[in-house]
Order: sequence, then structure tokens, then C-alpha cells
Amino acid sequence: MMHAFDFTKTTNEALLKHGILEDVIQEADFKPWGVLAGEFSSDSPIAMGNTLSAKDAQSRPTVQFNLNPEEGAPRVSDKDLFTLVITDPDAPSRSDHKWSEFCHYIEADIKILDQTATATSGKVSEPQFVCSKLNSGTELVSYHGPAPPKGTGKHRYVLLLYKQPAGVVSSKFTEVKDRPNWGYGTPATGVKKWASENNLKPIAANFFLVENK
Repeated sequence: MMHAFDFTKTTNEALLKHGILEDVIQEADFKPWGVLAGEFSSDSPIAMGNTLSAKDAQSRPTVQFNLNPEEGAPRVSDKDLFTLVITDPDAPSRSDHKWSEFCHYIEADIKILDQTATATSGKVSEPQFVCSKLNSGTELVSYHGPAPPKGTGKHRYVLLLYKQPAGVVSSKFTEVKDRPNWGYGTPATGVKKWASENNLKPIAANFFLVENK
């Protein structure tokens, strides 16, 4: 089993290599709680920077979260709520950020643990095995498939899972009024600002690339 240090290091190396930590997450001490897995089909997985075709990514992906079951890792309960987003920091290109970030999806109030999965012997230190599909929340912004302009290179489509503050539901969130710039109207502005306004904590990430040649 991969230790927590190695797990965090491996994940963050991929995010750092592709500029996701700097451009999107913007938290130098980001430590993933687990694996955010996704796929559009069995032939089109989302695998930390793999390249997919735009036509294969037009429907909302199936997304699953696997909590890192290490002793001492963060724990979750059936009262915890989470938010899943998909964002493009390369709109319309990596050198032109006038539409960046472009909001592709927001689903909030997701529960990733049900009553049956919480049963333990009462020892807090025991590993917690959680594997949950993320499809039971409140859709705040509908899914918009990748459509990178021709000749603008590979766009990064970033999936992020956030933990909502205790007791806070999405009706209290700042409204995202438009997809370009996440409605803020200023280039290179997106999920980091929105998440900060709503006190959301990033706990997992994944991403894929799409290019229109």
C-alpha cells in the first residue's frame, strides 16, 4: 500500500508538471485526501494528464472518489458535503487568458459516505475505506463539454473535489453568473477565487487534455 507521503508526492508531481498547482489550485501545501477517478467511457479514462478527443468528452464523466485508507488520513462522515468542479484555465489558449478560467461544471452538496459505510469498531485510528461515485448532489452549473478553439494547443480540463464547510449547503454559495472567468469578468480568474469566497477546501484533483488541431 502506498504511504500517505508517497501518495501526496506522486499526485502533486503530476499537478506541478502540468502547472495545475500554480494555475488552478494555487495552494503550495495542497495534500490530496484520496484519488479522484473519472471516465467518459471505458476507453476514455481521466488519468492525470492523458489526452482525449473532444467528441469523447461531451457527456458528463462518471466520477468516483477513493479516500486514502491510511492510518492518520483525514476521515469523513455522512454529514460531510463536497463540491465537484471542472474548469479550463486555458481559454482560449495558454497564452491568452481572456476567457480563463472557463467553468465547465459545478455539482455541490455531494455525500460520499452513507450510513452503512460508517460502521467501525469505534477506534478513530482505524483505516476508513471509502469508494463513492459522485453523482448525488445539486447541479449548480450544467456540464459543458470541451470545445477548444482550433490551433490553440492542448487545453487542461481540471476536475477538483472540495470539502464544504460544516453545515453549509450550496444555497449559501456565491452564484457563478457566467462560464468565462467564472463570471468575475477578469482574465485568469476562476475556481480559486470562488472556492475561497465559499471557504471550500480542495481535497482531490485529476485532469485531462484536449486539443483541436
